[in-house]
Amino acid sequence: MKPSKRLLVAGGGTGGHILAGVAIADEWKRKLSESSAFDPEVLFVGAEQGLEARLVPKHGYELKVLKIGPLNRVSLKTRLQTAIQLPMSFIRAFFILLAYRPHAVIGVGGYASGPVVLFARLLAPVLGIRTAIIEQNSVAGFTNRVLGKWVHRVFCAFEAGGRNFPAKKILVTGNPIRSSLKLLPPAPSEPFTIFVFGGSQGALGINTMMLESLPHLKSENLRIIHQTGVKDYERVKAGYERAGVEARVEKFIDDMGACYAQANLVVCRAGSSSMSEIASVGRAAVFIPLPTAADNHQEVNARIFEQARSALVVAQASLTGAQFAEFLLDLKRHPERIRSMEERVRAFYRSDSAARIVEDLLK
Repeated sequence: MKPSKRLLVAGGGTGGHILAGVAIADEWKRKLSESSAFDPEVLFVGAEQGLEARLVPKHGYELKVLKIGPLNRVSLKTRLQTAIQLPMSFIRAFFILLAYRPHAVIGVGGYASGPVVLFARLLAPVLGIRTAIIEQNSVAGFTNRVLGKWVHRVFCAFEAGGRNFPAKKILVTGNPIRSSLKLLPPAPSEPFTIFVFGGSQGALGINTMMLESLPHLKSENLRIIHQTGVKDYERVKAGYERAGVEARVEKFIDDMGACYAQANLVVCRAGSSSMSEIASVGRAAVFIPLPTAADNHQEVNARIFEQARSALVVAQASLTGAQFAEFLLDLKRHPERIRSMEERVRAFYRSDSAARIVEDLLK
């Protein structure tokens, strides 16, 4: 039997974190499958209540979970609960690592990555583990700021994301995304299609802005595809029905590639994963950054694209429903602006992100 090369992907919480991990895992398997010398294996470790519990098995990977919550930007009660959970989480992480004995461990963000990556680094001299994290945003998150002091390598999606880490550890790779997303030709101009989503869990603010704009969009020849998130689905669906606007309204959309293909314009948050996907498919976008994002990292992300004239940025609740509708319709009336953004945004896509990460992890 061939010896195994094992990768452990730690973290989750958001679709962006998880899908970056899946992209790396897929590349790990593809890369090692080309060689007859090793049998590739991948294990994910995440939080029990995280989105990873649904997404990871769906992509065909094994998942082990820790009972752990957040520590940063949460209530005192939540911090105390997490503090109580931490000792058992560290113990479980330790035994997972001993049993699995990975060649490499990468933290993809989220609080579940903390115990696993820290223990992997402690065990690295004994088990020969290479440790790394990926910082997907232009401003590093709390967990990654801590882990970045210890791991062997920090992969950054943006140049600016490396500011919180030792320079010798940084490798700017771009953000790994699902391999099924490819550069698309321009969408048909009729009907003008707007694809709205707020990330894997939806976005109340974006949903509300769209609902308030619907009375002013009703008479236009538009098609709208709207991913609401589970919690806000009923309210949004009812809002479209009240406004008399036909739309595809979904809690969660799996066929993102098909939706991007139909879209003339994307309206979404400014998480790194969403932005990288938009760059990969070459779509014009209006970013509405999450105003409560840690260290305002979503607005920092979005402004990088805006400065390159690759996208537009609208602050949440800065426009009335009528103003937001007119903003969207003005873009519809000026297709040359959309074409310009489609061309410029492609410069932010790095097709070899996952490959460069895997190559480094295999050192």
